[in-house]
Amino acid sequence: MKKIKIFFIKFTFFIIGNLPFFILYQISNFLSFFLYNLVKYRVDVVDNNLKLSNLNLSSNQIKALKSKFYTHFCDIYLEMIKLDYLNKNQIKNRFKVLNPELANSFFSKGKSVIIMVSHYGGYEWCTTLDNYFDHQVAAIYTPLKDEEFEKLILKSRKRHGIKLIPRYNAIDEIRNLEKSGNKFMYGFVSDQSPQIRKINYWSNFLGVEVPVFTGAERMAKELDVPVIFGKMSKISRGKYEMKLELITDKPNSRKDFHITEKYLRLVENQIHEDPNYYFWTHKRFKHKRIK
Repeated sequence: MKKIKIFFIKFTFFIIGNLPFFILYQISNFLSFFLYNLVKYRVDVVDNNLKLSNLNLSSNQIKALKSKFYTHFCDIYLEMIKLDYLNKNQIKNRFKVLNPELANSFFSKGKSVIIMVSHYGGYEWCTTLDNYFDHQVAAIYTPLKDEEFEKLILKSRKRHGIKLIPRYNAIDEIRNLEKSGNKFMYGFVSDQSPQIRKINYWSNFLGVEVPVFTGAERMAKELDVPVIFGKMSKISRGKYEMKLELITDKPNSRKDFHITEKYLRLVENQIHEDPNYYFWTHKRFKHKRIK
């Protein structure tokens, strides 16, 4: 049964991957209408996230946002499949890093870097970042429960040279990579909700108190490597840009949680500029602090 399932998924991916973009987006339009209006996939989660956030949107603005978001949501997953069938030049025509020299300057100094990004815009296109930097890119990811599907997705995401590190042993893996003598760009997507433990760092995000991942900051201080933020913008369907912004090049000179707070504020600014392209289907505000 699993073999049939994997064959069907691979066949579907093959069909989608070979479609021209204009047909791909016609499919996305249909899927977004289906998910939003008929299935109402996670509409309650989106509504709750928007209700709790401090975006202060009117009912008409929320309605327009949800319509744009679900189209973008479908675009992202179809583009993720399509990426497997694009070459380096095709990718660079659709995804541009505006100032890669910011990160590359640290490579020339013999230093690794940490890049922090969020679930915004074309974040799945970050699997192609190895095309833009002198560092090899090593990204932290959350393994899937389905082992066969996990293998398929890993193969897809590593196609363009990126190295993937399971988040459950990320710290040890990064330490070993640093000992190798090679210099890496370590990618952290740090805006999802961490598991609740006895000790969590809590902060304000979009007007709501939430637990926050601090792994990027802890690794930056341990390794003494610079931290940059990758601000993703959606220019049009299938066209994205990333602009790098330095958070700090001296992490150990910063107070505890300064790096984490700076990252959160940058993500907030990104969302306030255009909230349509944040990943609102994530249960971002699911945890409440027990006092």
